Amino acid sequence: MTFSLPAYAQTQWQVLQPGLEYAAIALKTEQASGKLHAFRFQLTDYQLHLAFAQDLKRKATTVRQLATHQRALVAINGGFFSPDHTMLGLRIQDGHQLSPLQATSWWGVFYIKKGKPRIVSQRQYHANDQINLAIQSGPRLLINGRIPKLKPGLAERSVICIDHKQRILLAITQNVPITTEDLAEQLRQPTHKGGLGCYQALNLDGGHSSQLFAHVDQFRLSITGFSAVTDALIVLPTANAVSETSPAPPVVTIPDRQRRAHLQTYNYF
Repeated sequence: MTFSLPAYAQTQWQVLQPGLEYAAIALKTEQASGKLHAFRFQLTDYQLHLAFAQDLKRKATTVRQLATHQRALVAINGGFFSPDHTMLGLRIQDGHQLSPLQATSWWGVFYIKKGKPRIVSQRQYHANDQINLAIQSGPRLLINGRIPKLKPGLAERSVICIDHKQRILLAITQNVPITTEDLAEQLRQPTHKGGLGCYQALNLDGGHSSQLFAHVDQFRLSITGFSAVTDALIVLPTANAVSETSPAPPVVTIPDRQRRAHLQTYNYF
């Protein structure tokens, strides 16, 4: 498969609220064309939490339902889970461990300690009572700006990244199944070359679990998945957050039936 990076078109970031930005990057392969949607923020301006289906008294639900329940600005699907919707891998929320660390060598851990985001390998992670949020998934797509050896395979992707300024990025592909290596290259490229400028990146659950929902003032974006999930990463405002500062037009998404057609093509059902 041939994957095309944008021809050095600078990534255009749109301010949704002070400290919360959005960008959409066109992606194209031989089989499909679509977008990479990304949201960027700092923990000094916004909170990152985990939301769980069990909070709705369900084993699994959609990211949109989790976002609506928590009044989140942005929400993206989280980590892996078993066929019976048992969470797989570490989950920590508000300092409480809700699912244990799993000894899977190719998985990584995103966590927040003393207000600083980090992504490390499963072996590098050490439990600490100052860690207030953690999620285990994999594989790691960027390690200190380097792309590790990754397995081939096409899927819709969800990802969490950290850039050189310690900003957190949540990103998702839409209607363009790609390999983890191609996604990593897109994440690594600087913004003036059409990338996201990430330095560390962790792949979240993908394929039919990949989904995102955003509602920030007048801006709305809904990318549906075709599997209920156990948890989601959600962005919440801080007490001093300001809204309605820079109204943005609603985003028109590609109909769900087209996203479903892509997933069926690559045998995600």
